[in-house]
Amino acid sequence: MKKLIAIVSVLAAGFVGTAKADITMSAGSSLEMQSIGSSTNLSIGGSLGFKFSQDLGNGITVSMQGLSFGNDVDAADNIATDGAATVVTAQGALTSETNTLGLNGLEGTNEYVNTVSLAAATSSSISSGASVDSDAFEQISFATANGTLTYGSDVEIDYADLGVGDVLSSDLTDTGMGTATSSLSLGNTTGNGIQYATSFGGTSLTLGYLMKNSSGADFFDTSASGNSNTMAIKTAIPVGPLSATVAYTSDNTASATNNTFGISTSMAAGNGTLSVAYVSSDNQTADVSQISAKYATTLGSASLAIGYSSTDAAGSTNTNNTTATISQSVGTGASVFAEFVNSDGVASGGETSAVLLGSSFAF
Repeated sequence: MKKLIAIVSVLAAGFVGTAKADITMSAGSSLEMQSIGSSTNLSIGGSLGFKFSQDLGNGITVSMQGLSFGNDVDAADNIATDGAATVVTAQGALTSETNTLGLNGLEGTNEYVNTVSLAAATSSSISSGASVDSDAFEQISFATANGTLTYGSDVEIDYADLGVGDVLSSDLTDTGMGTATSSLSLGNTTGNGIQYATSFGGTSLTLGYLMKNSSGADFFDTSASGNSNTMAIKTAIPVGPLSATVAYTSDNTASATNNTFGISTSMAAGNGTLSVAYVSSDNQTADVSQISAKYATTLGSASLAIGYSSTDAAGSTNTNNTTATISQSVGTGASVFAEFVNSDGVASGGETSAVLLGSSFAF
């Protein structure tokens, strides 16, 4: 209860103006049904997040993301922590403890027998999906007129992941699909690092560097020999009627060197937008290339998108994916949608297609 009162007090302070920071809260909910093979799967869940920002009055705005919650279709009961959760269990036998108490003025001895359950606590770990963001408050951004600098323990610099063929918005749509025979590996692109984003003359530039490209504590020895790093660069350049983005990522992890190059572009086509992309990755296992395309348009007040990708890993059969989604607004913050995925080039016996119907609400 004390924790709840403290949280309410902080939020109240933000709204009445006694706190300088701007507090933004977002929430949403969804209800989804997936049909895959002979199975019908239902999922219901939601999300809740907080963001804090403050203008320092000197041209710099500081912001950070607060604790966020969300549902994960891969986690039991949808809610799980980011990483391994520790479950404490009790084991042991019942024992008895006898206390003798003498009461003044009364004859005899009054005996109270207390039976106490004594147990040795044991713990075990379970792995689950990342539904509760335990890295909250571990990223901070400094924004100026010249760009934004971000530092944190959960920085993502997967800039070369420019494929456009996956238009799905729900995690449930392709859950349970067969394992792809050819898949694109981007290396280690999340960790403790720094990112800087700026723009000039219609061109945007993003630079990223991870001092430690694996999970772990926020505090660590940056000079330790076991730390592996990743660097990345991305730029978006207007080219006539086109908008082109080029990116490169290099992961120097020992025995797993992974260099990824990606390029994507888009242009107006008919009543919508056509996007194409090419991504190439080389690593210790196999070189992989992927081509993809997407067309997005509107049908009346509904939004429609169709995507296609073909992935070729050296020595493996190509995996080709087709995805589609259509969404219709049914009120402020509310929509209904349908999604479809089909894949060939998956492991023998795996499901190759799925359909999803859903609704979403934003509060």
